[in-house]
Amino acid sequence: MSVGAALRKRRNELGMTLRQLAEEAELTSGFLSQVENDHVSPSLKSLGRIAEVLRIPLFHLLSQSVGNPVVRSNERTAIPWDDTGVEILLLTPHRDWQMLPFHRSMAPGETVDAVRLERAREEWIFVMSGTIEITLGDDECYVLEEGDAIHFESSRLVNVSNSTKKTATYICMMTPPPI
Repeated sequence: MSVGAALRKRRNELGMTLRQLAEEAELTSGFLSQVENDHVSPSLKSLGRIAEVLRIPLFHLLSQSVGNPVVRSNERTAIPWDDTGVEILLLTPHRDWQMLPFHRSMAPGETVDAVRLERAREEWIFVMSGTIEITLGDDECYVLEEGDAIHFESSRLVNVSNSTKKTATYICMMTPPPI
């Protein structure tokens, strides 16, 4: 079942109108209509607000299948990361679990500032190719190259950047999920 169909089904189960959902989730009914019809993909932040209003686990909506734990490389779900313009590829079919692993490519010269999260959590990053810089706190900068990994408390993250002229790719795991 698609995300849009799952949202529509749950909204109807609760007897909510699109307008009621939009008001409570602080989104427009036009946007929600497009989401329910799978014309747009909401950001994790928007999807989280919708799931909260509908009283369903966010990552239940992102599951690609009910029983299959495998995510094939050509079947990964691309999700916008909050309102940063960044897109991540999910590496799990998410069934309301406590870990969010994802794959990310970072363009040369790109910097992504940390999004402050409400709950304390852990992050782990493994560089698959290229070089990235992780800035923690005010004065800690770590340069990671292919094969390097870092594990830290998310509240310390300032930014992730790629100051080289080559694309970098990495896998990140967060626990618990950010929404």
